[in-house]
Amino acid sequence: MSRANNPWIDLLMAQGVGDYRLISCVGTGGFGFVFGAEHTDSGARFAVKVLDPQVGTEHVVDFENEGVLLSLLTACDGVINYVESGSDSVELTANGINVSVPIRFHVLALASGSVNELVEDPGARADMAWPAKLRLWRDVVLGIQQMHLRGVAHRDLKAENCLLLVRGQTTAVKIADFGRAKDLNTLPSRTLGSYVAGRGDLRFAPPEFLFLQGGSLARDFIAADHYGLGSILAELISGHPMSAVVLGDPGGVIRQAQHDRAAGYQRNLAGLAVPYRTAISDMLTLTPASIREDLSVLLSRLCHPVPEQRLEGSPYSRDRAARDPLSWVIRRTDIMIRRLERDARSERRRNQKARIAA
Repeated sequence: MSRANNPWIDLLMAQGVGDYRLISCVGTGGFGFVFGAEHTDSGARFAVKVLDPQVGTEHVVDFENEGVLLSLLTACDGVINYVESGSDSVELTANGINVSVPIRFHVLALASGSVNELVEDPGARADMAWPAKLRLWRDVVLGIQQMHLRGVAHRDLKAENCLLLVRGQTTAVKIADFGRAKDLNTLPSRTLGSYVAGRGDLRFAPPEFLFLQGGSLARDFIAADHYGLGSILAELISGHPMSAVVLGDPGGVIRQAQHDRAAGYQRNLAGLAVPYRTAISDMLTLTPASIREDLSVLLSRLCHPVPEQRLEGSPYSRDRAARDPLSWVIRRTDIMIRRLERDARSERRRNQKARIAA
């Protein structure tokens, strides 16, 4: 249900929830709403994520789990700043009847927007300088690295869940929306069969989920997050997630996979390597020439159709001793940023000499 036609948004607006007054709805999700809110004593502004009172038990569990994981990740500067979680009841009037409604909520830092807003607008995407794009993406990689080192996988990575926090002249990206996230130190919470199609928005899902071959182990979730990182890079380049570029409609892929399973057939994901290479090659024509080779390596590794291949060590010899699988990705991103900045300085010097000569 969209923001425009969900009655709960109007009913909750201007209500007090805990120590916060809900002012405006700034977003909606699969099982809740995000409000801009004001602390009743200090006047400070926050984001308050409220669970839709109508959702089922499974969503309640996911929402409570999100609060637990956000609390666990408070030391991660790449994750949205978590303030507190709580519950309250609000008195609502509908059709002349007063009803007390229980409310669950999380309080978070209030973001200025999301990476998705830059991705979806072709003009904004074209206007953003490549060093700035890579810095935003680096923040996302760093956030996921911090999460994995603390034993948490996100499982729903996309530009929409990467929030922009602007402080003065600095813009940082913080990872948000942990409703599908998983504590890797706990046992699977669902039947093993429920993991074959993964969790989260399947438009952004890696191929093993779309072809109903997902797993329930920590390595499976980490490999899916690596794919999500590559897919966000693809979004920054082209405006589209990697699976959409290569595989098209996720619903059609899943229906074909269901048909194949019924017939006793399972697609060999390695057979998707060629269409992935072709899609990446086409995508790279939109990027600066000086970083295409590195971008090709990053996209090819992070978005490899075979999950195990995404977790292999760095293809660069000097990074082989990296402490975790994403250290080389951050280092390579830093190299690309420096190269682009060097290119920009060289271009400015050439232009200056041309002006002097003229």
